[in-house]
Amino acid sequence: MRDSITGLFAAAALAAIVSTPPAFAQAEDCASLLPDPSEPLENARALEPEDLVLLRDIGSLPEFHDTAPAFALSPDGRMLAFQIRRADPARNTYCQGIVVVETRQGAKPVLVDQGGDLIRWTYPNASGRADIPSGFARIITPRWSPNGKSVTFLKKVDGVVQIWRADVASRTSAPLTHGDSDILDFRLSADGRSIIYATRPALAEARAAIAREGLSGWHYDERFSPVAGDAPFVPAPVPTQTLVWDGATGHTRPAEKLEAAILAPLPADAPEGAIALGISNHGRKAWTRVSRGSTFPPPHQLVVEDANGRRTLCDKPECDATEPKLWWTTDSRTVRYVRREGWGREATAIYAWSPGSAPRRLFATNDLLVECQPAGDDLICLHESSTTPRRLIRLDPTSGRTTILFDPNPQYSRLTLGRAERLHWKTAFGVEAFGDLVLPVGYQRGKRYPLIVVQYITRQFLRGGVGDEFPIQSFANNGYAVLSLQNPKSPDGGRDAKSWRDVDKADLVNFRQRRNILSSTETAVRLLIDRGIVDADHVGITGLSDGTSSVQFAALNSRMFAAGAVSSCCWEKSQGAILGPAIARAYKEIGWPALTEDSPDFWSRISIAQNPERVAFPLLMQAPDDEYQAGLESFTALREAGKPVDLFVFPDEHHVKWQPAHRLAVYRRNLAWFDFWLKSRMPLDPDRRVEAERWLAMKATAAEGSAVPIQ
Repeated sequence: MRDSITGLFAAAALAAIVSTPPAFAQAEDCASLLPDPSEPLENARALEPEDLVLLRDIGSLPEFHDTAPAFALSPDGRMLAFQIRRADPARNTYCQGIVVVETRQGAKPVLVDQGGDLIRWTYPNASGRADIPSGFARIITPRWSPNGKSVTFLKKVDGVVQIWRADVASRTSAPLTHGDSDILDFRLSADGRSIIYATRPALAEARAAIAREGLSGWHYDERFSPVAGDAPFVPAPVPTQTLVWDGATGHTRPAEKLEAAILAPLPADAPEGAIALGISNHGRKAWTRVSRGSTFPPPHQLVVEDANGRRTLCDKPECDATEPKLWWTTDSRTVRYVRREGWGREATAIYAWSPGSAPRRLFATNDLLVECQPAGDDLICLHESSTTPRRLIRLDPTSGRTTILFDPNPQYSRLTLGRAERLHWKTAFGVEAFGDLVLPVGYQRGKRYPLIVVQYITRQFLRGGVGDEFPIQSFANNGYAVLSLQNPKSPDGGRDAKSWRDVDKADLVNFRQRRNILSSTETAVRLLIDRGIVDADHVGITGLSDGTSSVQFAALNSRMFAAGAVSSCCWEKSQGAILGPAIARAYKEIGWPALTEDSPDFWSRISIAQNPERVAFPLLMQAPDDEYQAGLESFTALREAGKPVDLFVFPDEHHVKWQPAHRLAVYRRNLAWFDFWLKSRMPLDPDRRVEAERWLAMKATAAEGSAVPIQ
């Protein structure tokens, strides 16, 4: 996922503080980690926020699967191995384990390992800072032994990530490495007798050096980001060390050059410029490369090389394989690939191409297919739809026939859900846009409902929007229509751009992309009002990251919304000081005014602090502790202007919240907030009622036009 630099403090998110995680309980025995096939499906009931938090998950963000697969096929193709994860909000921890299941319908999954701490993805180089934490779960890829009798994987115990191995037959596991620094990645040797792995002991050394430097005071320089912490960050990049663990002796030695190359995304002999590579059973190669186009990002071209080295190029638009996955049919005659296409590129399509013929579309769907891997001429994929959580399926792309191999959440089908409908429209700039309308449970034609807008990716399972803070189906079960939006592409479409920074610079001119997004949102809402579904006076809007930027822009430039809820906030004149020198310079380069510049016309379109009287609706902020300071200027200005605003800060959190208890609290408070402002409903929960009493005082004070004291 590319979070544009013009998204809300995207760069600040990358500079989130490195902090020590709480000492959560180890969930070594999670009876409910796997669904029980003997458990009868319960009677249909309303979905609660807890149901979304307690969903079992496989993998991570769809975009992360480009570089790390979430499941692995055994050498004989008969078994799958993957990590499963389930949040436990009561203990504020996660149950997780390694699962093995046969690749046939109805096979029983078994746990071969469980326990350990959640391993979170880190930004390797964020504005010159190394190993910055996030709230995203890292993809844990099991690796099969050549004989298919064991799987090897990463596991975090006592705060350190090491390599573990589980025996499939006995379902026992044990660590293989015992180092002091986290292991980043690993591969098994061809014979399975040794393991090549990467680690970064220099990271701990650099942190120790910063601690020693602090004894005489840190120099304030580009290592700092005040909104993220009080100490300097380790400069990036940090050197990586590649080692080899010998299974016969248990000893470790430095890897040789050819051994280290096994950890590279592509083989050392991959064609120059290749982005993705597929090799057939008969040695034929297929790869994608970047073409020389006039748009950014440029399209891809597909190239095939036969056993004699002859190359054939497919440069037709249909050969723009937008997903970096290629595979051959078993007869080595046809290469298959995945691409985005259709209105606003909403669809996932599987194509086939044989040199000498035109590319053919075999299959297309508006559902999300993640990380498809070949199993014969079929594919095994992670699949999710608007109303179906992720599951493992087997797909015949020729016929479109699918078989469910493993459903982690069978009980979800018994929860009452709002029906989802895909919508299409164009923005005022003529850009194709789409989104999903989720109707309230029990929807009655002709009745108008309050609406909540959720942003800004809608291609996948509709859980809680980007960052997963706004529980879509919980809203639907409480009488709301929900509009889940996909951000439209830039009106400029990358013309004349050479980099993402060029795109950001063009988008910022007169807030062109921000106006494009607001136009998309307002157009979609008007469609629903015109259809008689939505009550025009009771529309709420939500967002995290770039979605928060859209909420902020709407608060000053629209009169369509009656309430808003965000995570971190906001774009303000002080951002250059709060975010640190490196990010301030990056913002300046794409067109943001410096702190000392007097730019009233610019700030009149985006700054809440400079224009609090124009903010059109009450605003709830639920921010992580390493970003909340960026919102204090906006928050204070709104309070001084007598505008309804509330702020909650969550400890040891980052741009995306990762702790289960926090996620559940955010869900519940967002629901209570919109109930209060869109339905004039006081919550029954005593904790929420205390908050609502404060909101009542805000409403009364706002009506009187006086300031609200900070409580």
